[in-house]
Amino acid sequence: LKAAASPPGFRWPVSPTGAGERGGAARRPALAPWPSMRIFIHNVDTHLGRVLVEELKKGKHRVFGTVLTSADSAPAVVKRISYRNDPKKSKKMIDTIQSCSLVVIDLFNSNLEDLHFAIKALKVDPTSNPPKSMGELEKDVTFLLVSSAMVWAHTKVEHEDGVIRETDYLQRTPKPGSRYEQWKDMENLVLSCFNREESRVKALVVAGGVLYGEGEDALTPLFKDAWCGKQEHVVIGNGKNRIPTVHVRDLARLAKLVGSDAAVDPNETPYFLAVDQPVTEPEGSVSLPPTQAELVQGIVDEICDPYEVPLVQEVAPAGDDEAGAELRSLQEALTLDLVMAPSQRMLDPELMEWCCREGLLKNMRKIAGEFCKERKLRAMRVLIGGPPASGKSTLAQNVSEHFRIPQHDMSGGDFDKNKMVDTLSSRVCRYRGFVLDAGLSGLDEVEQLFRYELEVPPAEGEEKTGEAADEAEENEEGRSRSSAQVTKALNEDIMPSFVIVTQAPQGLCHGRWLQSRGGDEEGFTQAWERYKKNNLSDNHSLAAFFQEMCKTSVFCIPVAGKDEEDMFESTRIYMEREGRPFNYLPTGDEIAQQILARMEDREKRAAESRELEESARGEAGATGQQGELQRQLRRLQIIEQYEKEQEKLRELPLREYLMQYMIPSLTEGLIEVCKVLPENPAEYLANVLEERAAENPSGTET
Repeated sequence: LKAAASPPGFRWPVSPTGAGERGGAARRPALAPWPSMRIFIHNVDTHLGRVLVEELKKGKHRVFGTVLTSADSAPAVVKRISYRNDPKKSKKMIDTIQSCSLVVIDLFNSNLEDLHFAIKALKVDPTSNPPKSMGELEKDVTFLLVSSAMVWAHTKVEHEDGVIRETDYLQRTPKPGSRYEQWKDMENLVLSCFNREESRVKALVVAGGVLYGEGEDALTPLFKDAWCGKQEHVVIGNGKNRIPTVHVRDLARLAKLVGSDAAVDPNETPYFLAVDQPVTEPEGSVSLPPTQAELVQGIVDEICDPYEVPLVQEVAPAGDDEAGAELRSLQEALTLDLVMAPSQRMLDPELMEWCCREGLLKNMRKIAGEFCKERKLRAMRVLIGGPPASGKSTLAQNVSEHFRIPQHDMSGGDFDKNKMVDTLSSRVCRYRGFVLDAGLSGLDEVEQLFRYELEVPPAEGEEKTGEAADEAEENEEGRSRSSAQVTKALNEDIMPSFVIVTQAPQGLCHGRWLQSRGGDEEGFTQAWERYKKNNLSDNHSLAAFFQEMCKTSVFCIPVAGKDEEDMFESTRIYMEREGRPFNYLPTGDEIAQQILARMEDREKRAAESRELEESARGEAGATGQQGELQRQLRRLQIIEQYEKEQEKLRELPLREYLMQYMIPSLTEGLIEVCKVLPENPAEYLANVLEERAAENPSGTET
């Protein structure tokens, strides 16, 4: 690659001093921007590729490309996916490239073989020294190579302000021994193969700072650990190195600016830098990118419970697997130390519409929102209420553990409303959600928590004029607040997405209370009276608030006949009814491993039971206590039979379970209600079902 640096007829672009280093004939006059063109983008399904497609597709352009994974992952607007895994497909891909006016390849997801194929498709042999033309193209083509500021990692410039500019591209120096040495060689190869006298291909390079936004790429581990609440972030070294960054969409927009404008002349500069331009103080001073410490601490402070990120002098070497490659890219990005100026085209307000001009730190909430959206991370805001001893707290704990969201508690009317609002508005709850155990709270408590007073401005027709306005102004100071128009609005930032209410009769709750709290009769009486006052009066309950005032559905769980696992499974199905959130939950393989572990545990218990049977049989034979042995064996058989029946019930799909055990009896009961038309149909239906249960205590239908 280094040998192919200066072919005959190649025109070197202008040097930083303004004088060309090599002579050459002038290029053809610049053309106006294409109103419509065909664009070829390599690997349209990658993080950067998808954004390039979105930005370059705007207008009447048609996009073609390749994929890194599968065609199903490509954006829908891509007209055709090309392959080169056999000669016929390879020839068709060459024809597609030659038919396009703009060819885009990014080095983040490409290798030297990909680059050679694209160059050969444009009728230049990149392996010859110097590169040799293999024919004439039928149309002008712009070849755009997307690279990284990492190619400049060890660049030293002698400007007084210490700022690197795109005109310094001949001095760019990557870190010795890094993969970016090859990236620089690939940049030089593209510039040497094209931009030649009489060539119809114009080659340009756009190099971006560390990419962020749209779900992240290099910074993914930082955002992921912060979202999961892991306090494992570190700052490498003293953290004072400055890291040039750019939103991936701003990089794509610069690529569109230079790639679709025929007036861009590579003999002036073929190299363009895409970096943010943070606001400077005082105005007019050098715009400095954030330091490593500011960047890492900013992500932590926005997404998770703030803590001081520690400094480390060394980090463990990254592995060779996919996770290791991701970690290595992050470490390379965090140790970059450059101050770079964005391309002049990015600074032209008539040309560039910025997405995040002021950088990552100033737009942290926006970028965190993009990360959650692209990674399918949903804030699961859950509220659970119900009578005392109905399993609310246990259910809340299970939901918290499964969905990895923090758990908080309300204590009826004694809770501090402002403190609870602050808690539910915290950064962790904003991005991950929460599960709130509402205790015995009713309508008044939840209304205080989730609604706030809002002053309504007077309608346009109600504004006073003339003497009336003067009089109103004179009396404004003495006017009481009660005369203002005030309404109550929902606090949408903390409103629960899921409301779950447990249901249980007083007798069942009483028994569970006594069993768990050692016979505290007085405590149960007080708790039940409080719950009754808050929730059992007409239209004055927690459920009524969400159904009537908030128009939010409420999921009611009958507690009778259900254990903890049944209640949680019903809740999980309800919460995932519109799709399972990603939220870094266990994968299908991990869930399968958990099921296998439970099966192994059951088998182990069964083996222990058999050993106990054999031991009991031997002891009984030795002592002659055959009757005791028979009773013990019978007891074990009953236990084993019961466990088998329970296991069979747990393995049944919910629909099959209902059809087998519930629907027949319920249908017969409803038929009886229709025939008799009792005064209290609910009580009558309950009696019918109770009789059916007494006739068939096993619960199975015959």
